[in-house]
Amino acid sequence: MKVQHNPRLPPSLLARKILCSAYVPAPFREEERFKFQALHALTVVRVIARHLKMGYTLKSVERGGIGYRIDLLFEASSGRTRIVEAKSSKQIREVHKIQGALYPHTDVDEIAVSNRDSDEILSTEFIQEIQRRADLTRQFVTNDPLGARSRYTPHADCCYTCANLGCPFPSSTRQLAVASPTRR
Repeated sequence: MKVQHNPRLPPSLLARKILCSAYVPAPFREEERFKFQALHALTVVRVIARHLKMGYTLKSVERGGIGYRIDLLFEASSGRTRIVEAKSSKQIREVHKIQGALYPHTDVDEIAVSNRDSDEILSTEFIQEIQRRADLTRQFVTNDPLGARSRYTPHADCCYTCANLGCPFPSSTRQLAVASPTRR
């Protein structure tokens, strides 16, 4: 499975830009960052344990490249390899699957997005469609940055972490940013 990679936008940001090109990530406060990192670490441990029980061998943890980090790499006894994007949320969201499909993964047989309780294998067709949409989004963001920043497409996976103060759609994150100068 061959996938192109463009280092300009990390997969976590590009996934949200695919859903809403006007997305602007809200900054993490230090206590939020710590809580997120702790939940993610607990999730990674549960995902590793589940895969080991299924007969996989853990090959790599947090393998990084320019602008990205792949959480886990496993190999099955059959020799098939699996990248796993671990998510601490209770539900695997559309944006998580999009993010997983954006990681460079040559010489890998499958990609899964996992949380504490389940694994969702991404189909080759889904990955190819996301790559197509990623190319279009990169072109739009690069060729028309002002248009991209003002094309608001509300999406439940984006709005709650968006800090685009120009967006006309309500967001608790933007309301906090306006109310608290330390949030900006």
